[in-house]
This record gives sequence, structure tokens and C-alpha cells, in this order.
Amino acid sequence: MKKLPISLLIPTMNRPQAFARTIESYFCGKKVPSQVVVVDQSKDEEIANSINDILNKYSNVTDVLYIRQDVASLTKARNIALKYAKEEIIVCSDDDVDVYEDTLENVYKIFEDSNIAMIAGLDDNAESTKTKIGYLLGLKSFKYRKIGHVTNSMLGRYPSVFSGQVETQWAMGYFFAFRKSIADTYQLCWDEKLLGYAYAEDLDFSYAYYKVAKAEGLRCVLDETVHVKHCCSKEYRTPSRKSTFMYICHRKYLSAKHKLGRKADIAMWWSNYWMLWIRRFRKENPKDFKDAIKFSRKNKQDILQGQFLF
Repeated sequence: MKKLPISLLIPTMNRPQAFARTIESYFCGKKVPSQVVVVDQSKDEEIANSINDILNKYSNVTDVLYIRQDVASLTKARNIALKYAKEEIIVCSDDDVDVYEDTLENVYKIFEDSNIAMIAGLDDNAESTKTKIGYLLGLKSFKYRKIGHVTNSMLGRYPSVFSGQVETQWAMGYFFAFRKSIADTYQLCWDEKLLGYAYAEDLDFSYAYYKVAKAEGLRCVLDETVHVKHCCSKEYRTPSRKSTFMYICHRKYLSAKHKLGRKADIAMWWSNYWMLWIRRFRKENPKDFKDAIKFSRKNKQDILQGQFLF
């Protein structure tokens, strides 16, 4: 099989079935990555051995590296994987995605343009939300609606519809690619104060990456040829109440970290207020959401320091 000079980084935890499907999809492509680094956070020895065995099936095809990590931390896992990456083009992938046979090849072709610094992948399983009410509720930005953007309420959003290639200010963690040299130059890494499987970790990293790339006159893009299917495995998920607390508290922390200012504080309050009412209407554990808001107010100073005691 032909190899592309790409380091594929996959953190995994307690999902051997999903991982097996994901890694198989990468090796069913027209071309394969020259290196695969897997950081496994599974505590169960049997599960860990299973994941290692699955990866080793491809050791005769490409360079594979399995790393066992004791701490359940996506950010730490991504940082460790990046440390061992050998190639300039880095692809970060979740352990529950299906890629197409030309996904990696398309990534490589786009990076032949030296002005491209980061590519955010699209999820074919994502539901398109064309409703305009999100602009009113602070969940989307009308100004930046045609590109991938980070709202004042510290939410990452992709455009509902686009064709070809558009700019983006961030990337979803299930699949995105970037140039290692830029991360190395600016000493960018995932914030290990953020624990658990949510999306704040990758929003933080990719938004920081976008800002330094922009300063260098480089582009971060969404491209219709780079898409996957994010399967959202049910093998292991962060408990819903904890996810709700992370949704509230991590955004407050990142807003301060990225210095979005008073305007962002107001936007966050406004969007949280309406999200609470939406949850009540849908009967989606509104008490958890209300408790999370109260917690974030009471523990504001700790949260701004990256201490999440929920």
C-alpha cells in the first residue's frame, strides 16, 4: 500500500469495537498514513490488550506505536501522541469515525498549498441546522455565518451550507489536520486542565492554532472533500450530568483564557439562559443545566484558574 507522509494520532478509551472499526477504515483507503500513534487510556487490562492487538495487525503495513496512559485525559493523550509524531502533517482523529477511501489523500493534496495551515473535517452524520433563531439566542454569529467560527458565547460553529472551501476559526476534534511545525514554533499544546471527553479541549487548541496561523498570513479551512462519519460510539460516553457541567464551566474558562472580554460574558449569560429554557421545553435534564450555572457562579474564581471541582 502507498503511504502518505502523515502522522495519524488517535486517543482511545474503553472502546475496542469502535477503535477496531475506525482503524480498519483508515487502512481501507487508497493510501495509508506513514505513522499511527495510539494513546490508550483504558484501565481494564483486557480491553487495553485488545486495542493493542488490533493496532498491531497493521504493523506490517505502516509504522505503529501503542502507548498506555494511566490518567483518563484526552488532552494529555493528544499531547503525548503529538510528542511522538514524526511527520509534518498531523491528523487528529477520534476513535469512533469512519473515513472514506480518499479522505487522507484529499488532506495531503490540500496541504500541497503552502498557505494552508489547518483543515477541519466535516461530519456526514451531523444534522444540518438551518434555523435562524440561533443568531438571536447567541448560539451562532450572523456576521461569520458563512465560515467556521467561534461565537462570543464560546461555542464553535460550522456553516450550515457551503461548497468548495471556506475559512474556519476552529476545528471539531473528531477529525482535523494541521502542520506540526507551526504547533512546535508557537509551543501549542492541549490544555491539560481540561479533562474528560467533551469538545472544549479541541476548540481551545484549534482556535489558538487559528490565531497564530492568521498572524503568519496562513489559512485554516473547511473543505468539502475532507469529510468523515462520526459514529458517536455508545461503548463509553461521559455521563450526561458531568457533560453539562463541562459545557458551562469550560466555556467560562476558555472565554477568559482567550480574552474575549465583557461582551463575551454577556453573550454567554444570554445563550445559557435560553439553552436552559430549551432544555426545559425538551425535558432534557434542565435541573442539571441549572445546577451547572449555579456552580459556575459560585466557583467562578476557581474556574477561571482552570480548577473544575464538579
